[in-house]
Amino acid sequence: MGEENGPSAGRIVAISGAGTGIGQVAAARFATAGWRVVIGGRRIERVAETRSMIEDAGGSCLALQLDVSDGGSVERFFDTAEAEFGTVTAVINNAATARYGPLQDFSAEDIAVEVSTKLTGSLLMAARAIRGMRRTGAGGDIVFVTSAAAVWPWIQHLPYAAANAGAEHAARILRLELEGTGIRVGVLRVGETGGTEFANRGMAMGGMPSDLWFRRGLLRHFGTMTPPDVAEAMLTMVTLPPSYQYEVLSVVPTAPAGDLPTTMEELQTGFINSLST
Repeated sequence: MGEENGPSAGRIVAISGAGTGIGQVAAARFATAGWRVVIGGRRIERVAETRSMIEDAGGSCLALQLDVSDGGSVERFFDTAEAEFGTVTAVINNAATARYGPLQDFSAEDIAVEVSTKLTGSLLMAARAIRGMRRTGAGGDIVFVTSAAAVWPWIQHLPYAAANAGAEHAARILRLELEGTGIRVGVLRVGETGGTEFANRGMAMGGMPSDLWFRRGLLRHFGTMTPPDVAEAMLTMVTLPPSYQYEVLSVVPTAPAGDLPTTMEELQTGFINSLST
């Protein structure tokens, strides 16, 4: 399975939050390209499903329980990956969690889990990956997967948006820290994507304020991306020739051809119709 030569040959990727949605699809895409894949998530049964899917297709995958907000869990994840596969040469900081609502409705625990998963977790994963790469002299890639909410004022999504903005600034600093080491640092900023458990979980924890976003111009059309679209962007970032890199790769859905919606009802109808085609 995959390519015997080329930019993916012999490389090992670690992907957090790979039990569902974008992370799961990305793990399968990397495996198809010939990578050995190490995946982690809090729910071991879900990452085990991803591993089975990859192995059934002939790929190589190691599935481990991982809480990115826990330094000990991150250390065990990388220790096992290195023992089984060797030095991890690409890290995809994909794990995230969020809910919707005004800030005053968030508990201290709600805020902590969003910030620790996206920001603290990304820093812990990056730090441990760097130690491994520097120890063996391997170059590599660290990708911070963020949201369009990092740069646009996505109201009633504040802790998540702030954590993503922090992750993007961390990437800017880390890129300078690592100049000359052969380790690239990039941001993959992702716009509206359907078919993910992330969105479904957020809805269950607090209704998505789509009408408010529409009125503020944050939702302007009903186009969405799919997890395979985002997975392809991830792979593109880490398979560039070593002489250059993407600092920020921002991917957003293209508006469907035709008139833009002028009411919330038209927007909702467009979403429904797009899902049925």
